[in-house]
Amino acid sequence: MLKHLLLEFIGHVSGLSDAQLEQIERSLPATKALIDLLNQAHPIIEQAETLYNEAQPLVTQAKKEWEAVAPAVQILIEVISHHLNTGRSPVEAAETVRAALGGSMQNVVQGRRMDREMNRVTVFGGTGFVGRRIVRHLSDSAVTVRIASRHPARAEGDNVEQVIADAHHERSIEAAVMGADGVINAISLYTEHGCDTFYSVHVEAAARIARVARHTGIKRFVHLSGIGADSASSSPYIRSRGEGEAAVQATFPGAAVIRSAVMFAPDDVFLTTILGLLRTLPAYPLFGDGRTRLQPVHVDDVAAAIAQVLLQTQRPYPLYELAGSRAYSYEELLRTIARIAGLRPMLVRIPFVFWNAAAGLAEILPHPRLTRNQVELMQIDTTASGNRPGFGLLGISPRSLEEELKAMLKQARP
Repeated sequence: MLKHLLLEFIGHVSGLSDAQLEQIERSLPATKALIDLLNQAHPIIEQAETLYNEAQPLVTQAKKEWEAVAPAVQILIEVISHHLNTGRSPVEAAETVRAALGGSMQNVVQGRRMDREMNRVTVFGGTGFVGRRIVRHLSDSAVTVRIASRHPARAEGDNVEQVIADAHHERSIEAAVMGADGVINAISLYTEHGCDTFYSVHVEAAARIARVARHTGIKRFVHLSGIGADSASSSPYIRSRGEGEAAVQATFPGAAVIRSAVMFAPDDVFLTTILGLLRTLPAYPLFGDGRTRLQPVHVDDVAAAIAQVLLQTQRPYPLYELAGSRAYSYEELLRTIARIAGLRPMLVRIPFVFWNAAAGLAEILPHPRLTRNQVELMQIDTTASGNRPGFGLLGISPRSLEEELKAMLKQARP
């Protein structure tokens, strides 16, 4: 068929007769063989085109599935590194990963939807900067919230409970999660003191809470971490956050890890500290050259997102990144804050070596306003990567730092 059409077309264009075309055909054996081969391949090509059209929707769906699984794969790689770096054998690391994968595959088989309601949720660190806002969002959703803390505060709301719990003791954790449907770990440490080290809090305690939650049949687990967490970092603080994520994902397959950018609010120690120093210092010292990029996010937006991840019927993704509406260099951020506050500061670049020394001295104080982990974080960019789920997927529009700062200043005026 193809051969006949080709010859007919050539004859029509060239004006040659059929006899002349046949003579040309006999004098070109390779061309004749190629035409015969194409003629035989024509049905196969048509079939392949049909199969390709049928495969297109599956290719698109598979791409979405791999985008969802990729963060979990990365975390599992970090699990292996964590076990090997702590001196454990490859066999132990392999067993941990096999258990994690087994649980993850079982979750996939069960489907991405959860039809079980969250009636009671335990929040570890529920009295902290983020934790108390998470409690409020959950309470507003008519969920009974149990705040687990070593130093409980007065419970606000009819559906809020208080329980004394220590994340370093397994029995204490068991009592705190008993009867709960979901667990949120919002415990974090910014300065090491006594037995509370970055590793003991961010890794060991996080893994212990996840392990008890899994053994007691908790349906959903959410772990709060931070953008920039990296198990390969030389910084003890940053490394412990990355190792904590890996430990939680290995211990509680299907857990959701929330990485947040630096958070601000009227009662924070970030934005209010910067504003206070800009007002009082004749010259404001910059961290390094001021080019480090950060993407501040309002703490209430993070709390709302965590509550939504926990309560949604859709099974959560393994990893979320929550960052504000705009990324700044550190110098841009300072100038933006100063402009809104009506200030004209002199900015002075100070090397990080000096900052590390100053932070070391500040940590001697009972409540240091500057710590070495803060200095370490200011040496790396803490902005959203853009290729992981975040506010957009959850239908949340993060608030503008500029607008929130204007509202804060307006409210503070006499």
